[in-house]
Formats: sequence, structure tokens, C-alpha cells
Amino acid sequence: MNDLPDSIDATCRTCSKSFAAAICRSPFDPTKVLATQRHCDPCLRQIETKTAEANALSRAQEARRRIFNAWEGICPIEFRNELEGGFHDEQRFFADQPAAKQVTEHPYSGKGLILRGQTDAGKTRAMWCLMRRYWAEVPRLRLIALSAGQFDREARDAAGTFTLTAWFDRLARADALFIDDIGKGKWTPATSGQFWELVDDRCKHHRPIYLTTNLNGETLVTSLGLERDIAEPLLRRLRQYCDVIVLKKS
Repeated sequence: MNDLPDSIDATCRTCSKSFAAAICRSPFDPTKVLATQRHCDPCLRQIETKTAEANALSRAQEARRRIFNAWEGICPIEFRNELEGGFHDEQRFFADQPAAKQVTEHPYSGKGLILRGQTDAGKTRAMWCLMRRYWAEVPRLRLIALSAGQFDREARDAAGTFTLTAWFDRLARADALFIDDIGKGKWTPATSGQFWELVDDRCKHHRPIYLTTNLNGETLVTSLGLERDIAEPLLRRLRQYCDVIVLKKS
């Protein structure tokens, strides 16, 4: 029984060369062959390398898919570029609105950014170009983007379901918080109060906030319906912790 061979002569199924093929025998019955090596060692190493490369490619594709799906869940289709399945023509946009290039160059730091200008000046589109740049950085930023109306609805919903603290903490701790078209539409006093608290919290922790608006500072805080004792410190925070870029209609 001990004289049973550990290998047999075989022909490699890959290169058709002869080689000594290893044999796998049953631990219960050594006379029973369970498997025989089908590829010579050099071809086997090549197969293992190709398999490893294919698995790595598959993992990379899956990672890209997850990233794409995550970005799709954040950025509206109107502002995603064609490679992302959207309708944004970045080259044409920068040609029509050259000042938007300045927006995309804004560094990620403790200082946020306010884009101000008339409707159709490209504020939202430019801000999404910046958010895309941040999103592509590694490590990936925790990015939250809301419209002003969505912010109001979520604040009221959270208050009504007693989840306001969790909702507030999620927005306060995001690496980048973008609120679009602030000052457009009427907020409740409670929502305006939450916005002040959020700005104050993020500024204290040097977490940037990004806003687009049609309004200047004074008219913005007036539109939010804040009392003077809150409106003035809010305006100071925004001016101190946010750069301002004014975009004009092309």
C-alpha cells in the first residue's frame, strides 16, 4: 500500500506538454484517486495569476458600482454628467459660465462657500461640480445635500417623530453639508432655529457648510424670519466661516 505513486505521467490541458501530475487519494481508501493535477506547474501558476487578476478586477468594478450608486443617491440626475447617467455637460457649462471654474477650485477646509446670484446664473450646477470634486477625493467625504425645502420638511418631520436629535447630529457631523436655494420659500420659525443651531455647531467644529442663494446676507436672514438676537450672530458666522462667490448670468 505504501508503494502507491504520488504522481502519474500526464499531459497538461493548457500547453499539452507532459508532466508529473500530483494525485490526491482518499484518506479512507488510499487506492481510490479523488483528483489528478490537470495542468503543469508553470501553467497552474499562470491560471492562478489570471484568476487573482480577474477577482481583483471584479472587486474594483463592484467598488466602482457601489460608489456610482452612492453618488446617484446624492446628486440629482440633472447635475450628474453623462458618464454618471445624467444630463450635465460640464465642458459647455464652463464655457457659458467661466466663473464656475473658481468654484471648483475652492479647497476643502474648515471654511465653507456661499454662491450668490440671480436665478439661472448656474449657482446650483457650479456647486454640484465642486461637490463632485470633493466626492472623488480619498478618503471619501461624508457628503449631505439638501434643497432648502427638503431641509424644512425633514426638520418638521424629525420634530414630529421625536427624531430631531438624530437628524440634527447627522447633518452636524457630515464632512460637507450643501443646502441649495436657501431663502427661497417660507421656513417655520422652528426650522430657522434649527438652521442657526446647525450653522453654529458646524462652525465651532470647523465643518464647512455650502449654500446657494439669490439673496445677500441681510435679506437672507430676514427671509428666514429670525429674531435680531439670532439673525446677527448667524450672519457673522456665515461671513466668518464661508467664502462668497457671486455668479452672474451669462
